[in-house]
Amino acid sequence: MGKGNWEKTGVIFIVYLFCIQMVLPAKLFAEDKYLVGSRAMGMAGANVACTNDNSAQYYNPAAFGFFGMHGKESKVEGRFDTDNNNLASKDWRFEVHAGAGYRLHENLSELLNDLNDINTTLLSTNSVKSEADVKNLVKTTEILNRLDEKGNAITMDANAGTSIGFGHMALGAYGFLQANARVLTVDTTNLGIKGSIDLDTELLTITPAGYTGEAPSLFTLAQQAQLTAAGFNADSIKKLDYVARQAGIDAGTLQGTIDILASVESQTTGSTPGGDLENNTTSAELRAFGYTEIPLSYGHAFNENFSIGGNIKMMRGRVYGKEVVVFNKDSSDILEDATKSYKETTTFGVDLGAMYRIKRFNLGLVARNINSPEFDGPTVSGKVFPDVTIDPSLTAGIAFIPYEGFTLETDYDLTKNETVFPDYNTRNLSIGAEWLFLRFLALRAGAYKNTAESDIGWVYTAGLGLNLIGLRLDLGGAYSANQGEFDGNKFPVETRVMLQFSLDY
Repeated sequence: MGKGNWEKTGVIFIVYLFCIQMVLPAKLFAEDKYLVGSRAMGMAGANVACTNDNSAQYYNPAAFGFFGMHGKESKVEGRFDTDNNNLASKDWRFEVHAGAGYRLHENLSELLNDLNDINTTLLSTNSVKSEADVKNLVKTTEILNRLDEKGNAITMDANAGTSIGFGHMALGAYGFLQANARVLTVDTTNLGIKGSIDLDTELLTITPAGYTGEAPSLFTLAQQAQLTAAGFNADSIKKLDYVARQAGIDAGTLQGTIDILASVESQTTGSTPGGDLENNTTSAELRAFGYTEIPLSYGHAFNENFSIGGNIKMMRGRVYGKEVVVFNKDSSDILEDATKSYKETTTFGVDLGAMYRIKRFNLGLVARNINSPEFDGPTVSGKVFPDVTIDPSLTAGIAFIPYEGFTLETDYDLTKNETVFPDYNTRNLSIGAEWLFLRFLALRAGAYKNTAESDIGWVYTAGLGLNLIGLRLDLGGAYSANQGEFDGNKFPVETRVMLQFSLDY
């Protein structure tokens, strides 16, 4: 291809990029990104420039313009030199995939593990009789104080889909779901800690190991006065201060712990019935957004270097919302209530993509939901949950493909992406690689990082694909470098898995 034609195509690509930027709002927020398909999962989602199957409906519909495209100028018979990943061979395609994952945000796994390690009978009918009970009491109050901190939550997501493609077109059906659970408020009064006599009297009978009666050095004078007013005497306050220091209670969160201890003492005095656990009003909020979309895709290549493509898609979505009192229901009741609390909306969406390729390099750009589809939020038990607007997202990618069997790609989200977890955003930097061994075995690896938040860190991915004469089986997974712990077992704070079956001729 001549230099003049390359320059002309490059100008078209730059103009297209400028037009996409112009339709985006000044405040760039969009829907959270999903990892769609096992190939993309194994490559950390870096597929905007190298997508080579029907998942192009999600990653970049411009690829369809190059599918089945042959040329006479190729040094390889029937194929352009710029067709780095052999899209000319993609004529008829069918696939189905499904996957799921989760994220544990901030300190949630640590707090749940600490709660699990504490003698749980402390929160039922027992009294404080030993040094271990005192330690458990202080640790429990500190954990309860931190449990409703803004960042502590769990987010779960899933997606599944199927699609069929012919030449430059494809028709698909996809489902996406993301759910979030977080503690809203902690009732620090009704903890069920009463005992046969008041807590202060019980503390006087206990002497922690190593305690010498030294004056408090962690509790401030104001906090000591607060405990005194609640009914603790000086010796009990010294013991609580000593145990708190031994437990490593942070001074920054100490005031909440003091508030709970004062509340516990006022409730244990005289075994006040109001302190029963069954009266506890600790509340949690469950939010979810799920939708199905049926995209019809088409791609058009202007020449062997430049293609554009798009999706027009019907979308049907549900916005779920529920606030529950945790101790009044078991987990099955909570989930049943949450799945019944939603509002459903039907609308449509538009995606656009562009792809530019030269020998050994592909460049990709995709803008999803450029028309900002809107979904109404429900009103549940008088609480109004907000509407969901999927604002436009923009992702760019560059792939290095020195030969057909090897691909290295980097993608970056040019927009921040909102999640169902309020005030939590994602903006991924993704790096992925694929190596085809004898055209039979595909080995994939990658890593991505959410540059908008710091709680998860790097997430590593891997994948395996088997190609059996047009029939493909692919598996991909992801796990975070950061680890949580529960009941003595370590686990990644973010994990994902995806399985895919494809026919490709």
